Amino acid sequence: MEQKKKTKFRQIYDALPSKAPIAPKSAFVKEIAKLVKVHEVTVRCWIAGTQKPDALKTSIIAKHLGVPENELFS
Repeated sequence: MEQKKKTKFRQIYDALPSKAPIAPKSAFVKEIAKLVKVHEVTVRCWIAGTQKPDALKTSIIAKHLGVPENELFS
């Protein structure tokens, strides 16, 4: 079975610790969803690689995370 290369967005998510009073990964999803005004399920789809955000949302997320747009979801 062929594995997909992880996007930069997924790598940032995976690098977060998984345990804390509020799970950092859940906090990340909530933060991004609030930032670009989408549902948390949408952000989780971006993380899973089943969807990609439009250019405006990608630009906002890239600026917020300090990652070049062309690396974030490639």
